[in-house]
Amino acid sequence: MSKTFLAIATITGVVIGAGILGIPYVVMKSGFLLGFINIIIVFVISLIAMLYLGEIGLRTEGRHQLTGYAERYLGNKGRIVMAITVIFGIYSALLAYLIGGGKSLSQLVFNSDIYFLPVAIILWSFSQQFATVA
Repeated sequence: MSKTFLAIATITGVVIGAGILGIPYVVMKSGFLLGFINIIIVFVISLIAMLYLGEIGLRTEGRHQLTGYAERYLGNKGRIVMAITVIFGIYSALLAYLIGGGKSLSQLVFNSDIYFLPVAIILWSFSQQFATVA
């Protein structure tokens, strides 16, 4: 697989995954009309940000990660801010997936709101499998 395909798959997975967990909650709390307007606004902002990022990647010599682009165009302070932003975003997404997936799984399997235990068991079993492979 090419690195371009993996990058597109990662961005798509994060955007769609966060949308599946976040959109129903936002629409439930705000109502259909405000929820729909919110979805459109977030879509436009995300689209513009991704188009800017793609343009930067195409016009910059060499391959860089987000922190490398920030350092190249904004200096060392930009690199630090981008690193903090990326780390915060990754851990926030993982936390949202853990909570949302755990609640969904516990409702499907146990029909209760106790969601920590099933997710902890699944994560522990996956970590044991990967630990033996590595």
